[in-house]
Amino acid sequence: MAVQDSLDSTGTAIVGSTVKSFHFFQDMRYWNFQLEDGSEVQTCPSALGYSFAAGTTDGPGLFDFTQGDSGEPSASPVWEVVKALLREPSAQQKACQQPKPVLLDVGELSTPYAWSPNIVDIQMFRVGQFVIIVSPSEATTMAGRRWRAAVATAAEDVTEAAPKVVIGGPANTYSHYVTTQEEYAIQRYEGASTLFGQHELAAYINLTVSNIQYLAPDATSSPPPGPSPPDNRDNSLSFITGVVQDNAPLGKKFGSVLTQPSSTYARGAVVSAVFQGANPRNNLRQEETFAAIERLGANGGTWARVRDDTDWSLVYSWKRTNELLGYSEVTIDWETGLDAEPGTYRIKYYGDSKALFTGAITAFAGTSNSFTVT
Repeated sequence: MAVQDSLDSTGTAIVGSTVKSFHFFQDMRYWNFQLEDGSEVQTCPSALGYSFAAGTTDGPGLFDFTQGDSGEPSASPVWEVVKALLREPSAQQKACQQPKPVLLDVGELSTPYAWSPNIVDIQMFRVGQFVIIVSPSEATTMAGRRWRAAVATAAEDVTEAAPKVVIGGPANTYSHYVTTQEEYAIQRYEGASTLFGQHELAAYINLTVSNIQYLAPDATSSPPPGPSPPDNRDNSLSFITGVVQDNAPLGKKFGSVLTQPSSTYARGAVVSAVFQGANPRNNLRQEETFAAIERLGANGGTWARVRDDTDWSLVYSWKRTNELLGYSEVTIDWETGLDAEPGTYRIKYYGDSKALFTGAITAFAGTSNSFTVT
């Protein structure tokens, strides 16, 4: 939709049928490359400057940080101690990040895992002459203009018509900001949040423009994948307590319908049912569903599923009603919409309960009374 809106806003039609893309990873720690004038520069391990802590004009930070300080900051002694306890940036890092004074050397902090990414995604898509830069950083207005202009010039050799270039981001990972070198020198919030040093924008331009050939109509290969970013799925910290137990009140069982839907609804109405539930974190039901709407076949045939968790019109809500005893309720709402077919329906709820002493997880299901949509 965003692609179509962008084209519609200028009355531009897609020219050609080529669909191409490329994706690889780049380690930005002390990566050396050449600028257009031939000079050698490098990016840096990620770091945040003092003005990052100052926030923005419309969202200022706390304490005694101020924006626009690219000299030796005069922060309070408390923050200097905090900085030193975390990590004092090396002389190489300080020199690389100039004129940014480093407050948090996040790219060289790795306990319990990396505090900020150093390995980032470089990705582009092309549909006809429409080119999408997928950026891991938020681009300022002028940084975006320069990046788009450089890609548009390079893409003239691979597109069927004059390229139309847009930037989408941040995506894939979050690498704070990318600014122009001039904005970086001022060291306001965005410049202090440009992680990889004053040449970050030039690096992004280099990495995208130098791989533009992979978007050519006859391209059959991809750039080398680059170094894999760290996978923290097995060692991520969680401060959410685990599920202790689930129970149902006397006379009830999991999946019991506490509030039945009405017998008849007009199309466009919201159908609701409340079930005796259990904590959904017992089973996230990936590739399955917590809720479903089933429709009765013609002439009293079989029930067939017509809505599930993939449908925006189906809303699942869970709440604990008694923390001590582990009671909970699940409400399932179906926003029928005007496109719902007339017929007989019912609501299904799928859950999993956890026993207190054994920790066993047991699946269950609940089914509402049938109702008609007219």
